[in-house]
Amino acid sequence: MMERNGDHYRAKTMQLFAAVAHLYALDFREVLAICESVWPTVAHPARTIERRFCLAFAGLAETALGSHASALERFSRAREEMDRYGVIFSWHVRMMVEQGVTDCLLASGDLDRARPQAERFLELTLATADRMFQALAWEANARLAIAESDRVRANECAAKAVATIEGFEVPHAAWRVHATAAESAERAGDGRAAQRFRELSRATILQLANSMPPEDPLRSTFLSAPAVRVVLDR
Repeated sequence: MMERNGDHYRAKTMQLFAAVAHLYALDFREVLAICESVWPTVAHPARTIERRFCLAFAGLAETALGSHASALERFSRAREEMDRYGVIFSWHVRMMVEQGVTDCLLASGDLDRARPQAERFLELTLATADRMFQALAWEANARLAIAESDRVRANECAAKAVATIEGFEVPHAAWRVHATAAESAERAGDGRAAQRFRELSRATILQLANSMPPEDPLRSTFLSAPAVRVVLDR
């Protein structure tokens, strides 16, 4: 409709909403394709929030695909802009950026830098009422503790993540939280708790998958993603 009405700018930026759907469905290559398509439209200085969302989405996709240097560069650009001046929804972009930087450093094995970054991510989310990002921040800190072989800290952070989502519908965080809680419990030698958390993660994954039609390619992409297969194949 926007294209027919000649509103090409809004038509392009609406694609960023599609990028969110692909991001949560773990279709990272399509996220990058959308962001690259939208970028020429939002790169103009007047398109502040759209540009920041585009940088964050593309950075998160590159993080998952292992392009850590490129992702960190995008996050740095978004951070620099937000540090200069804020606009509506900047707080939301900032949480995505801090999540991405944390995941980048963890994935690259840079634990010395990941530690203060994970704490920064957590502190930022706790200043909001956003349960999804709070849970993801606790989950990231649990993964950091697992990487550092700190079982006590891992269990504490995993428990905080689980408590954060109790009573709230945040499935995009819940399946990750329960998967990490399962790994933490398993490493602590609590097989029963690990199995319980893994079943909760699996149930949420299937709930998300079943929210899409069986013939939807995005459903298959989500269910075949490595992070999802780790849960489903156990």
